[in-house]
Amino acid sequence: MSDNSPQTYHAPGLESPFSKYLREYRLLNSLLISLFAVLFLFGLLWNIVVWVDTGESQGADFSDAGKSNVAPQKQEHKVRLMQRQKKARPTKAHTFRAISVSEISVPMVDIEAKDLNPAMALSPMEDVGDVQVDVDMSVLNKAFASNFMGVKSQANKILFIIDYSASMKGRDKVMRYELCKAIDKLPAVGSVSVLFFSGPTWIAGQDANVLHKNWEGTNGSGWKPKEGHIPERPKWLPVTPSNKKMLHEAVISTPLTFGTVWDNSFEWAFYMNPKPDVIYFMTDGNANKNFQGMDIIKSKKGKTKIYTIGYGAPSGAKQPLEEIAAMTGGKSKFVEMEQIRLMEQKIEADKTQAMN
Repeated sequence: MSDNSPQTYHAPGLESPFSKYLREYRLLNSLLISLFAVLFLFGLLWNIVVWVDTGESQGADFSDAGKSNVAPQKQEHKVRLMQRQKKARPTKAHTFRAISVSEISVPMVDIEAKDLNPAMALSPMEDVGDVQVDVDMSVLNKAFASNFMGVKSQANKILFIIDYSASMKGRDKVMRYELCKAIDKLPAVGSVSVLFFSGPTWIAGQDANVLHKNWEGTNGSGWKPKEGHIPERPKWLPVTPSNKKMLHEAVISTPLTFGTVWDNSFEWAFYMNPKPDVIYFMTDGNANKNFQGMDIIKSKKGKTKIYTIGYGAPSGAKQPLEEIAAMTGGKSKFVEMEQIRLMEQKIEADKTQAMN
């Protein structure tokens, strides 16, 4: 057979528009098919994982599975609500009660209301006599009443300057008793400090015999700390049970020494910051010998009131002690030896009665 025989040629079939589209946009079609597959899969997973039944069984938990009636579900819901309220309830009960003004205790010492007048009269101290100081009710939030040897005052910061000189021997029992009583009755709303003097001046609670070795002088020329010795100055103490106990013990145990020289005490008193509102100054000596002490008071007293107590003091002590009280707006009082002896007997009688 010759190779020159005619060959048959098959023309390609006509391509449909859809086939042409698939051929020309193969990549795009693949992306669209993949996207539809992902969306379908996502929708399927969403219905499986996050689908929530919104029918009548909504709100049921494991405790009521399988129950279809509405009443038990409501009862169970009520029980759970009560359990939540019980957990939220505070563990401690707090009771609030309205308190009337008459139920509020006022930190006053030995105050006796005589009538409805805002000025209140202070009860006298036995047979020693009385110095009456009216209490302004409007300032009770800043001050409290105090009482020493029957002399009353109103203050927030009280300083006691007490004579512990050797001349007090034989009559110091009443002084120690009354000073302890005054300290014990101070309410816990203010501050207190106590100084003793007998030429040298020292803070209550310090060892007088040891401290006196660091002082030099005489009752006539005055007393000063030795060169190089700087005494500790007084500070305000809060009125607490522990401080009351410490002061009480100091009043009882401190010995009497030297003479009646008190200028250093007032120098220290006005050095305090803030200065005292009230000073109770008790001495058995003749204060007019201490001219330097008088000058200190006149120049540095500020607003401090000084209540002076002449304790079995000679007649010559009356005028200067009254002058000190008058120049500071305080009060002055004198306790005679006869009164001191009667008070000693009263103290002994009270002790005997308490023992029985």
